[in-house]
Amino acid sequence: MQYYYGAQNILRALDEAEFWKHQEAEHAGLIPIVTPYLETQYVQKLEQFGIELSHMNSEAVKYIQSVTRSKGALSRGLKIQMLDFIKQCVEQSQNFIELMSEMLQNSHAVRSNPPSQTVINHMIRESQYFIGIDQLILSQT
Repeated sequence: MQYYYGAQNILRALDEAEFWKHQEAEHAGLIPIVTPYLETQYVQKLEQFGIELSHMNSEAVKYIQSVTRSKGALSRGLKIQMLDFIKQCVEQSQNFIELMSEMLQNSHAVRSNPPSQTVINHMIRESQYFIGIDQLILSQT
């Protein structure tokens, strides 16, 4: 991880959140495609996650625009809001991992489809990477 953001590491966390929320939203849409006959309950949960992940991505973009408009001069209040937002992003990713893990354990469609298992495991690792990066950044702010 690069630390060139210096005292503005919160901006790095925000950049990561914006990127990974977009990725996770795509992942939520991809799982039903690579898993034929995925149970309806999981399809519905993934659709809901896709909406929520896209919303968080949009919120991250709004924060990035606020930072750009302020030319990096962040008020204490904005920093607090951004930290809370990043914590919510991490929690959301943890919940997404839980859903994907549940599918690996309990979905017959996933269990009977090794390529789907490989894809979902890869997605879990990517979400874990995001969580690790942002938790490290949060621990230093």
